[in-house]
Amino acid sequence: MHFARKVLRATFLAETIFLVSVFSLSGCGAVTSGTSASNSSSTTSISLTSAPPSTLTLGGTASVAATVTNDSSNGGVDWSCTPSTSCGAFSPAHTASGASTTYTAPSAAAAVVILAASTSNHAASVTVNVSVAAPSSSNPSGPALTSGQFVFSLRGETTNGSPYGVVGAIAVDQNGNVTGGEQNYASVGGANSPQPGGDSITGGKLTAGANGMATLTLITNNSAVGVSGTETLHMAVANSKHALIEEFDSSATSSGTLDFQTLGAGGLGTINGSYVFFVKGKRSSLEEAFGGLLTGDGAGNGRITVDVNDNGAGQHGGTNVSAYTAPDSFGRGTYTTPAATDLAYYVVNSKVFRIIAFDSGWADVGSIYAGVTNASNATLHQKFIFADASIFAAGGTFAAAGLISFDGVGAVSGFADVNENGTSTAAAFTGTYTTASSGYGSVTISPGNTQDVSALGLYLTDPTINFADPNSTATAGGGLFGIILDLDTKIVGSGELIVPAAQTALPSGKFAQALRSNNNNHEVDAVGFASITGTALTGTEDVNDLLNTGLKTALASTTSSALAADTNNAGRSRIAISLASSPAQTFNLVLYQVSPTLFLTVELDAGQFGSGFLEQQQ
Repeated sequence: MHFARKVLRATFLAETIFLVSVFSLSGCGAVTSGTSASNSSSTTSISLTSAPPSTLTLGGTASVAATVTNDSSNGGVDWSCTPSTSCGAFSPAHTASGASTTYTAPSAAAAVVILAASTSNHAASVTVNVSVAAPSSSNPSGPALTSGQFVFSLRGETTNGSPYGVVGAIAVDQNGNVTGGEQNYASVGGANSPQPGGDSITGGKLTAGANGMATLTLITNNSAVGVSGTETLHMAVANSKHALIEEFDSSATSSGTLDFQTLGAGGLGTINGSYVFFVKGKRSSLEEAFGGLLTGDGAGNGRITVDVNDNGAGQHGGTNVSAYTAPDSFGRGTYTTPAATDLAYYVVNSKVFRIIAFDSGWADVGSIYAGVTNASNATLHQKFIFADASIFAAGGTFAAAGLISFDGVGAVSGFADVNENGTSTAAAFTGTYTTASSGYGSVTISPGNTQDVSALGLYLTDPTINFADPNSTATAGGGLFGIILDLDTKIVGSGELIVPAAQTALPSGKFAQALRSNNNNHEVDAVGFASITGTALTGTEDVNDLLNTGLKTALASTTSSALAADTNNAGRSRIAISLASSPAQTFNLVLYQVSPTLFLTVELDAGQFGSGFLEQQQ
């Protein structure tokens, strides 16, 4: 395909959704009063358009919004609460009319009154009562999700062998009820959402289990997705704002993440500045990955520079003008080229967006991250962890992870584990790199020791982003330094360049775990809970292997051989995990330590290859 046409049509980390309890005013009995005030020749009034739940747990969060009418100065909304010294906080404390703010409840029980007032005339105000109390947890042995709005992203394979992806946002209240949401679902040769508007999520339920495991059902208005319109997700909760998820019903197998959503002020200014992006998946019969740089001017105009790899046919650096829309109340907008509306985006926060390409016959899912300016070769002058993998649905070919050091002047060296179609290698490597001031660069690995992993596009990101959990700090390790796009002629994939913390220890504690793999040219997904003491691992895991054995194993017990540290490569260790299922399964994994609480995994089995995560529960 000609590159210019490709970019126009295609422009838009082993990984549902949870969410913000967003209630309409008519459905929320907690709104207790509202006043209006004279303003010039009209009456200024204010109403809550997204109200909080009537109860929140200690430190819980909720998205709230208010709309001011008849305000000629367009002053917006000021947020406050009582009792003033112990009622919680708002981020931000001032919003434009109709824009959302995040309310965080106090750490002690309280009867809180939230007040939204017109900035231009505080006499126009509205209040709502919220009871803040300690949770009556039915799951004391693991973390639970807070109420609020979440973004989910999944990539996988349907039962008819079609690669697919789904990205969306939902709202969940304190009782686990899904009160609303929307999603974009795209598959090759299977079900699709109406595009670009997507599906509505009309209901569902979040049910907690033991050890931070949970089940989420999503009821949509599209009977073609899930099972008669209902999608069932299993998850391993890492903390109250982040979970690893998989689809666990008879329609598909997939895996991904669920992350708390912070919308901020909203509007076209949601995208403003320099960003990097990637997607991977399938377009018709082509395994595909593309990514690069994109910008937004805060007014709906942008530019996009794209590198593409379609079944090993690479195209580099094509640039086009673009346009984008403001996010709606669930953080969804579009980023388009003149030829087509290519990408739907969902805001996680101001620096992270999940995206899906929705042109007919496409199933590409990925992310947008805040980028950098004024980069150079000297910007890269330290050791990183990297991950690089294909999709694991039909057509997947490889998974790789390793350590890589940049010398600041153009040379790289490192050690990598690569499993390409069941052939595993573990070896040192060398190569070269270059990067421009925009953060657009490349890495070339000398052939021989990393199989077909050799030509990588590299796009530098804001290193304060935690690549695995956008709501957590990256200062202790896990900072995302760049997106990797595999541009080799024999393999297609993408991954991350990650800033590690000190790499000395084996994992220890309780972890959420996820593994996405390819077996017999079909995807296999698993999420679960692991307890690691010394060199021993025990736990449970939900495995979805519909495409090979029809197996859905819920909470099968896992044990392991001893964790073995690599004394020559700090932060690298190996383990064999045995799953007590029928048939029994064993996964041979290499772990790379990002931080004391986060490990990347790559699977090195002859009959199966994959990648995943261990994330400590907090």
